[in-house]
Amino acid sequence: MTSNDDTVRSFLSMGAQIAEEVRRRLDEAAAKVGQPQTDIDVDQIAEAVLLQVKEQIATEVERVITMLGVAREDELASLRNRIENLERK
Repeated sequence: MTSNDDTVRSFLSMGAQIAEEVRRRLDEAAAKVGQPQTDIDVDQIAEAVLLQVKEQIATEVERVITMLGVAREDELASLRNRIENLERK
């Protein structure tokens, strides 16, 4: 198994977790339908799920970047500054 296979499996697993969370939250909202004084805020549910998805994607992308050894933009900027400082000496 290659690291690409691991990455694909990881993204698929994350997608399955996201789908499960969406299903769970929709089930909770559906259970509240018809109950007195219950407001179901679909927009709030959607925002919460999207925020969670963004966080999970960011975490997974960061993990893959680290695994591949690719430098982030802030790391490159720091290295450029360091090189410029050394060249001035």
